[in-house]
Amino acid sequence: MDTDHLPRLRARARRLTRSHADAEDLCHDACLALLEREADGARIDRPLPYMMTALRHAALARSKSIARHDTLEDEDLPSSEDATLACFCAEVLVHLDHLPQTDRALLRRVAYEGITPSELAEELDIPVGTVMSRLARARARLREAIGVSSVF
Repeated sequence: MDTDHLPRLRARARRLTRSHADAEDLCHDACLALLEREADGARIDRPLPYMMTALRHAALARSKSIARHDTLEDEDLPSSEDATLACFCAEVLVHLDHLPQTDRALLRRVAYEGITPSELAEELDIPVGTVMSRLARARARLREAIGVSSVF
């Protein structure tokens, strides 16, 4: 198994769980899924997308399992700030879907997958400054669409 993908996998897992220990467990589950699949004779040409999907599925399964076993207590109820943040996040996602495809793809790669601009520049075979400029323009378009004048 190629370990070059582990930093991205760990970054994604930390965003999904917000717990270092749970993130490590998810990474292990994703790597194990890949190894088991390859042991069954399957050929995985693109291991990173496969492991990212396995990671997401493991996180969903884990959250469903936790939700079934946890009891809801008053302090666990979302606050009005949480509800406001959730609405804002939903609005951001709607506006993100209406951006041009190149802007949308760039923002998702950096924000969701945890790819650094320098990694993206290397992957696209363009200068880092070009990636940074495109990223700045994409963020500006998203802020304009949302109606936010600047970053907090």
